Amino acid sequence: MIRCSVTSIRFFPYDTFRRGQREVLKVCEELLSKSKVLVIKAPTGFGKTSVAISLSMLRPPVLHSVRTRNEITPVLRDLKLLRRKLGGLRYSFIHSAHTMCPLTKGKYVEPEDFWISCSILRDLKLCEFFRGLSKVGVEVIESVVYPSENHVDAVRRVVDMLKVCPYFSLAKLANYSDYIVVTYPYVFNLEFFEDLFQDRNTNEYSVVVDEAHMITNPATIYSYEVSTSRVKAAINEVNHYLGGDEFLKNFLSSLVSIAESKAKDDKLRILDKKILNIDEELVNYVVSRALDVKKMIIEELIVSGKPISSVMSRGASIVKVATLISNLVYEGFALFTYRDSNNIFLTTMATSHDVINRVLTSYKSLILMSGTPPSKEFLERVVGMKDVEFVDALELGAWSPYENIVVLLISQLTSKYEVRGEATYELYAKYVRIIDELVNGVKLVVYPSYEFMSNVFKYVGSGFVESRTTTIDELSSYVSDNTLIHAVAGGKLCEGIEIVRDGKSLIKCVFVAGVPYPQSDDYLVEVMNNLKMKVSADEAWDYLYNMESSIKTLQAIGRSIRSEDDRALIVLGDRRFLSRGLRKYLGLKINKVVRDLKEFEGVVKLLVEEFL
Repeated sequence: MIRCSVTSIRFFPYDTFRRGQREVLKVCEELLSKSKVLVIKAPTGFGKTSVAISLSMLRPPVLHSVRTRNEITPVLRDLKLLRRKLGGLRYSFIHSAHTMCPLTKGKYVEPEDFWISCSILRDLKLCEFFRGLSKVGVEVIESVVYPSENHVDAVRRVVDMLKVCPYFSLAKLANYSDYIVVTYPYVFNLEFFEDLFQDRNTNEYSVVVDEAHMITNPATIYSYEVSTSRVKAAINEVNHYLGGDEFLKNFLSSLVSIAESKAKDDKLRILDKKILNIDEELVNYVVSRALDVKKMIIEELIVSGKPISSVMSRGASIVKVATLISNLVYEGFALFTYRDSNNIFLTTMATSHDVINRVLTSYKSLILMSGTPPSKEFLERVVGMKDVEFVDALELGAWSPYENIVVLLISQLTSKYEVRGEATYELYAKYVRIIDELVNGVKLVVYPSYEFMSNVFKYVGSGFVESRTTTIDELSSYVSDNTLIHAVAGGKLCEGIEIVRDGKSLIKCVFVAGVPYPQSDDYLVEVMNNLKMKVSADEAWDYLYNMESSIKTLQAIGRSIRSEDDRALIVLGDRRFLSRGLRKYLGLKINKVVRDLKEFEGVVKLLVEEFL
């Protein structure tokens, strides 16, 4: 175990501090000595990761949680640098086992399906990669993992050089490590934590949550969906493998029929758990029968002589249904349905911040990091955390990306529901086309919803359009130096995209095409009702609308400035951005308000010549 004085460069990954880092470390070290929860607000380019590593080493062992596995490597890079200074530092990382497994390489396997198959094959001693792990010591795993270039390379090296399971190798190393980088589920899902650290408790670990603005909306962390077509497939599995279990078939059929009757459009509509008779007894029964089906499928494949890789990749729809309803026995979860084109989906979502609080407060200490974190008041009053300390890196000398942007607001535009129509969509498109024609570089247009984006895009007619299933890799293969990107606020692209070359951002303009207020539906009603149990109705509305939409807006803007050398034009395409409620959260200086297309075109031409 390593303990350190964080303001010493010896205990910092790099040989020099960036602006504000030493000051933030000094203040945070003092605050952590008396508080369990610390929030660090710091912009892109500040170096939050290295600061968090140094601070967290005050209270090892540490779980550093990131949203996606692609965000693991930057943390490993800093840990690798720190290990060169502190030879005794031991670290590991963990993400989705189904993507690490050499038996599923090149195939997509549902995580819940994977774990059942993996468990059965391990019990039967049929997995050659797991069998050999007992003979491999932690020091050997270290010697293979630490020279790796990134997390993908580390997994490959474990398989190629040691011929053992990469997930369980890294888990073995994690149990002896000071610092473990994990994806969100291993912090926010206690079952995942318990599987990983079978002999440890959460109160033994300090936690770092990167992108901590995510906890303002519990459904971004806790949600799971299944299409009704998969539920129908589950009914077929029940007939085939369970001889037609009438009780189970009736439940599955009722799920389908109620969803089909209530799902009218893309708005979430709640399904009454009582009408569906969903309780702990039912959930346990469905889970048990799902396991029976899965075991029969695996046995069938093994007996028929199929290769182990085929066994691992074979899914069962009933397992997805069991996963869907498993959280419904807990307070703070609800079941919804919606329609997307010709498909109908069932989705279980967390509707209360208490779900997040129950998990996070079980850890020894918390560091919550974001460029747009929730306020101290929100964390204490809504999430339920106690004695929260808040540090703003900008107030302690950090470089501000807002120094490198110009913000225009278009007073002619608004995306209010009352004015939406073809004339509004066409007007937005005209402004987007001006940006696309005049600005050289990547242009990111951010819409409040998929529906609004679709209606505007039909008048724009060009560019990459995000869908609900779009991946970062798909965008990366499309993007060029002068790409127009259409994305939805709060979506995958606005939260996780980074388009850079030689450390500099290629995004030269972010056009926020409408205030990204949340869609009014049953989910919003449920969250609002839970908020009003803790704060006034006005405060609940302010948090849910003004704070949430401001965070989404700032996250989108943040995609454009990734270094001190970047410059970008920010266009706020909605006059409601002038409202006091939004401006108090945005904190943006609006450099100019333009009134119409002609004025906008002239100002953009000038900025392209003199600023960008």
